[in-house]
Amino acid sequence: MSNPQPIASRQNVLIDVARRLSSTHDLVELVDHILKQSREVMDCEVCSILLPDGPNEDLLIRSTLDPINTMDVRVPKGKGIAGDVYATKKIVNIEDALSDPRHFRPSSDKSDLVTRAMLTIPLLDGDHCLGVMQAINPNHGAGFNAQDVEMFETFGSLIAVTLLRLESQKKAIQEAENRQQLSLAKEIQNSFLPAPQVRLDHIAVESFYEPASEVGGDFYFWHEIDDGKILLGVGDVCGKGLAAALDMARGTTLIASTAHLCVSMNLAEWMTTLNKRLCGVMKAGRFIAINAMLVCPKTRRVRLCCAGLPGAQVHDGKAWKEVPAPGNAPLGISCAARYEEYALPLSTGRHWMLFTDGILEVQNSAGEYFEDKAFAAALQHTNGGDDFLSHLVEQWRTFAHGANYQDDATVLTITDHSPPPPSELALSCHPDTLRLVREFIEAWAAYHGIRDDLTGLIVLGCDEVMSNICKYAYCTTSSERPACCRIESDAGSIRILIEHHGEGITNEDFQKLVAPPSTGQRIGGLGLHVISEIFDRVDFRREAGKSVIELMKSTSAASPG
Repeated sequence: MSNPQPIASRQNVLIDVARRLSSTHDLVELVDHILKQSREVMDCEVCSILLPDGPNEDLLIRSTLDPINTMDVRVPKGKGIAGDVYATKKIVNIEDALSDPRHFRPSSDKSDLVTRAMLTIPLLDGDHCLGVMQAINPNHGAGFNAQDVEMFETFGSLIAVTLLRLESQKKAIQEAENRQQLSLAKEIQNSFLPAPQVRLDHIAVESFYEPASEVGGDFYFWHEIDDGKILLGVGDVCGKGLAAALDMARGTTLIASTAHLCVSMNLAEWMTTLNKRLCGVMKAGRFIAINAMLVCPKTRRVRLCCAGLPGAQVHDGKAWKEVPAPGNAPLGISCAARYEEYALPLSTGRHWMLFTDGILEVQNSAGEYFEDKAFAAALQHTNGGDDFLSHLVEQWRTFAHGANYQDDATVLTITDHSPPPPSELALSCHPDTLRLVREFIEAWAAYHGIRDDLTGLIVLGCDEVMSNICKYAYCTTSSERPACCRIESDAGSIRILIEHHGEGITNEDFQKLVAPPSTGQRIGGLGLHVISEIFDRVDFRREAGKSVIELMKSTSAASPG
């Protein structure tokens, strides 16, 4: 047994250790230095530090006894004197550790160390235990005295502070790395999103996108296709964070690479194709909800396919209404899924809106959801103006002020700036002006997305009406033959009013003239039969000294598929 080191010498070592601890930034380097200096400070055979490691908080031993460091020796949680001190946060100083019932020697410890006296202290941060330290077998006596305990406690407090500093630095570095990774992920994710605003001829597209966290799973897209069609929509990937961002990247990439198929496919067929491809690249249990819209400016038709998101909204000039498109399953769940679409004229409304459920599901401080009342009120107050998106977003932010967003929020809008054709034509009724009526009706029908076959029938019927007016309503010597044609659509029907100042017929006359023909020549000939077959309702009347012919034709202006 050696003589104990002088207190002054041990204190000098302690001061040197304190200086070194304050400058160390590496945990492994710190532990090695702690062990080396602790053995000198405590003047003992072996010193060890045991720090929690892994989810079970087993205590991993690092020791001045080199063989132990190569054995990955662990003390299970709650086992041994070290486990007891870690749990109780109380110092244990015993002269005969082997006879203590708490003594535990891990089976992985193959060293030749024979433990006699043992001093074990907790490394504390307030009530939280960071680990324990042990001094084993003092060189200057049978056990550790009160002075040793005080010295070891002082040493332990220095180590605890240093461990906290290193943990804080590690956490700060990790957070900085996470922020850098998230920033990079956000930058990469944003690179998959198109410009937030774009003007495609007469169609203006505008978006609002706000992720609930640094990286979100919502997205929006628009693609101009070769034949002038525009494919656009919004999507919502299940989950949040980096996993959702990766699925978002997969989804937007596949959408971009398959958009050209909409030249030859309808929207439902394209969604079915996209779903099959997503099923091949997405992990089980993950999916993407998408609402897509295919706009064809040439035919003035819109097709909608809704898969797992709230229905699209359209402003019909009077109010916002939900488009009654059929619902479909989100994409990426089943390769066998089939999708349905809904077709209607672009002229159904000047403004259209697609959005994810994050818009509706945000809550205010009172626990109310935006979809309860505020959403409808916000839409109503926009009055269909061109700034309706900025107004909606302002109302949404005001509603959610002070609340944490639980879901990403995305809105995509389109505004049709196409100038509408005239709905009224005044002309002089002569055979050579009948082409003006045909052109007038064709232009109006094209703008309102009326099918070509239906447009052809309406043109034929109106041509017969105008021909009869030229032949029979005005006498052959009349030089002025004024006529007026008005057309409008309402509630799935087309209504045409033709007015003239010539001689007209009554409804009774019309019914007699379209009755089974007799042998004599009849006014209007077979043209009246054509008119009666084409239109659902024909009405002849006199109003304000004019003859008025009202023609009604139902149309599948809004229909599935």
